[in-house]
Amino acid sequence: MTPSRASGPSVIPPADDPHPPYGRSRHPFFMHDMIVAQPSAIQQTARTSLLAARKVRRPPSDRPLLFVGIGTSFHAALGASVAARFLLGPRALLQAVPSFDLLLEPDLMEVAGCAVIFSASGETALTLRAQEALAKARVPQILISGTPGSSSARLADQTLVTQQADERAWTHTVSFTTALTASYALLATWAGRGRESVRTLHRAARAVLRDEPDWKALAERLLDRQRILLLGSGPAEVVAREAALKLREGAGRFVAWCGVEEYLHGILPSTSSAAAVLAIAERGLEVTRSRQALRAATLAGAKVGLLGPLGARPRPEEYAIPSVPPAFSPAVHVIPFQLLTYWTAVAEGRNPDVMGYDDPRIWAARQSFGI
Repeated sequence: MTPSRASGPSVIPPADDPHPPYGRSRHPFFMHDMIVAQPSAIQQTARTSLLAARKVRRPPSDRPLLFVGIGTSFHAALGASVAARFLLGPRALLQAVPSFDLLLEPDLMEVAGCAVIFSASGETALTLRAQEALAKARVPQILISGTPGSSSARLADQTLVTQQADERAWTHTVSFTTALTASYALLATWAGRGRESVRTLHRAARAVLRDEPDWKALAERLLDRQRILLLGSGPAEVVAREAALKLREGAGRFVAWCGVEEYLHGILPSTSSAAAVLAIAERGLEVTRSRQALRAATLAGAKVGLLGPLGARPRPEEYAIPSVPPAFSPAVHVIPFQLLTYWTAVAEGRNPDVMGYDDPRIWAARQSFGI
């Protein structure tokens, strides 16, 4: 087990942040407040976004629709592109692209018909540069953000504002799930289907939170594992990628992700008793292959767990979560991993709010560049 950090007040240098996460040195940290606020935030965001989306014209179908963001906001963009594939159909021209990559491939902007931009703060430097380039290429922009008066909002043609998504922790949670919800509302409106599922997402989110003791117990079971691999394919890839980022930021773990089949085809040899392997799976083949992958990981010495809508009687080391239409599942199925991150950090005496910046070396490294 990793030695616990001191539990006294964190000392973090001043930061350019309107709500720095100062003032809490034990549970409940701000991150917990943000996690448990998500059902209400998702509900309010669904309501306002479904109304606002009526005024957003569907972009031309013969030109690519881009979904753009960085970090957690890129994972929201990726989740929106997955939902778009379900809602707009397999012929739709869709691409999720990180803001940085969009700047490296300007040809994408020359052919795009529209870009949906994700930015929690609306002030992310590389996303702003990508927006400026999109504006120069005359690509219409729809921003999804919780900060309507931001620089990103001034560059966008239209903005969907997420509700109750003003993060108090630097390890973002509610801004991710509400950004996904707003994008689902937009896409469901364009597609003419799925709106009722968007309206009721908050119920599944609330059900996940009722099982918080289970996610805390899972965190405690995995405390001796510093290396974690997350498996997810299809919509679950979005969950695996965002969950890996949360565990790195909030719990200080060395975490990677890959697809279920990719694991079986070459990553298995790196599995050992130093690792944990967790899978998120939603449908028949995913569940079957995930169980096979986790059985192999167990034989190799890893601790394992499977999360998914597995019914009322999951097997040992399996954790049932509510069934949600696959197009919209990342907004709900990521919540157990947010809680896993949180309770791992708390058990080890970490402050999950500050992304390790209470370590002077990590803070110095962070201050050496701008985002």
